[in-house]
Amino acid sequence: MSRVQTRAQEMMDEHGFLGVPRETFEEAGRAQMVRLLNHGLLPESKVLDIGSGCLRAAYWLIRFLDPGCYCGIEPARRRVELGRRYLLTADELESKRPRFDFNAGFDLSVFATRFDFFLAYSIWTHCSKLHIETMLDGFLDYSTPTGVFLASYLPATAAGDDYMGDSWVGTSHESDEPGVIRHSLEWIGGACTRKGLTLSTLQGIDCDSQYWLRVERL
Repeated sequence: MSRVQTRAQEMMDEHGFLGVPRETFEEAGRAQMVRLLNHGLLPESKVLDIGSGCLRAAYWLIRFLDPGCYCGIEPARRRVELGRRYLLTADELESKRPRFDFNAGFDLSVFATRFDFFLAYSIWTHCSKLHIETMLDGFLDYSTPTGVFLASYLPATAAGDDYMGDSWVGTSHESDEPGVIRHSLEWIGGACTRKGLTLSTLQGIDCDSQYWLRVERL
């Protein structure tokens, strides 16, 4: 077993469920990194990780990216603090200078930076359509002209599966109750079109059974 998987399991043994499956911690984090690499990620790329949680993807990204190039938003501050403590060394944190913000409104202005990549893994599987539109607006405002937004989701398979609520579903800084939701691909595509964005579906299903989407400017 690798060091990161061992440390992740120790973290969850001592602190309980932290929003991600323990069995696929390393695999899913590494897969997010590989997916970004396949879409052009470079060490100098600036990355915004929306919902960085206990740093499953951030572990890989922070170590790969140049200093100051990783930023993460995560309302559950405790998860970030645990990830920093268990997964990254003090030297890595000092040399790489990752930045975090803990707002719950998907306010992407907080870093005053334009990003080359936005990553939202297992966020659209919990958030409302209003939240998704807020993130798309933030992408328009705070991405570079060639910026790429990669997001995972679970597709609605029937009208009754398409989440129409206005609140977060699942564990968070405010809730210990698990849950996931689905969104209509047609709705996501329409929201992108209305904002002058283009949406494409990516092949394959990841190890947590989620599908991937790519958003960019027309």
